[in-house]
Amino acid sequence: MTLNSYSQPDQSAWYLKPITEIKGVLHALTMTRDGMVQATSENLKRDDAEGIGAMTSAFYAAARAATNTALGQPENTPLVTATTQNEHGIYMVMPAGDNTLIAAAGTDDMPMGVVAGAMARQAMKLGQQSMSVPARAQDGLS
Repeated sequence: MTLNSYSQPDQSAWYLKPITEIKGVLHALTMTRDGMVQATSENLKRDDAEGIGAMTSAFYAAARAATNTALGQPENTPLVTATTQNEHGIYMVMPAGDNTLIAAAGTDDMPMGVVAGAMARQAMKLGQQSMSVPARAQDGLS
C-alpha cells in the first residue's frame, strides 16, 4: 500500500506504512487535532480523507470530553485511544505528538491489539520527530 502525504511530500507518510501492512487495515491517516489531514494511505481519496479528518477531530474531542466527565477527570486529560466499531469494521484514533492524531480503519477481523500497538509505536516516533523540528523564529523565518 503506498501513501499520500499532503503536508511534506516524501517525508510525512513513512509512519503509516507499518500500520497499513497489517491484515485487515483498510486506511490509515494522520491529521492535526483540528482535522487538517497530513498524510493518508493511497487508497483513501483526498475528499474522503478531508471529511474523515474533520469528523475525527469532532469525534476525538467529544470522546475525550465524555470520558473525562464520566471519570471525574480534568477536561484537558488526554485520551489514549478512541475506538468505534460497527458490523463492518473498526475505527481507532490516538494522539501522536502535541497537535496530531493518528487513525486506522479496518475490517471487523482487524486485530485491534496489533493495530493499537503499531499505532502507538508510530505515534511515539511521530511525536519524537515533531519535537526535533526546530521552532520558527518570531519573524517567521527559521
